[in-house]
Amino acid sequence: MFDLQYIVLGFAQGFTEFLPISSSAHLILISEIFHWKDQGLFNDISVHVGTLGAVIIYLYKELRKILYDFFLINNLKFKQTQYYVLKILIATLPALIVGFIVFKYFISDLRNLTVIAYASIFFGIILYFVDRFSVSKYHWQNLSFINAFIIGISQVLAFIPGASRAGVTITGARLLGLRRDSAAIFSMILSIPIILASIFLLLLDLYNLKSFEVNISQTTVSTLVAFITALLSIHFMMKILQKTNFTIFIVYRILLGIILLIVIN
Repeated sequence: MFDLQYIVLGFAQGFTEFLPISSSAHLILISEIFHWKDQGLFNDISVHVGTLGAVIIYLYKELRKILYDFFLINNLKFKQTQYYVLKILIATLPALIVGFIVFKYFISDLRNLTVIAYASIFFGIILYFVDRFSVSKYHWQNLSFINAFIIGISQVLAFIPGASRAGVTITGARLLGLRRDSAAIFSMILSIPIILASIFLLLLDLYNLKSFEVNISQTTVSTLVAFITALLSIHFMMKILQKTNFTIFIVYRILLGIILLIVIN
């Protein structure tokens, strides 16, 4: 019999990872509500692997363009290349540097429901106004190096629980004039090196443990649940963005923040 905790956390991680509503906030909130103990580093790795697989499959065409562009650089065809890999690296470095420091020294201090509530509301309101008044002109492939760096700086704000990595990167991209669907796609592209870095840090911690328990069946279920729900949530978001804006996600996160503040007080 499978432990419900693994299924629920796999679902929460998968469904919220790429939506602008903060996956970390939901995982902390769920654990607080049910008083669940930490499911372990190995399961943390497994759900990250599930979401990573989902985004790679969904963005297959974009990732193929990025790899092709990278090989043009290797073949010294500089006039034909758009330097996608370099732009992604520039957009990722700020978060990697800050993330390493946060992960090592401050991660336990950030599990605060009050911070999550206010951040969910505050960054949701910012996303609303940016999304409402920004002009949709550019595709992510047209980003300059400076614009990539600005989005990278905005991604640093994701380490505030409730801010949402997807939310702050989409906000930064919309502020620079990217179309809604393109802002979401670039946010998902940036999630790949971040997820890989998270897996690497978790593996280091796992390696440093003297002993740990692994339940293969439970973690396999978590991985599959995270993979399937992440793929479905990406399709859900992109379908919405074909017809309208980010308002449904903004309303949700503001209501979530208000409810949290009422419960806390």
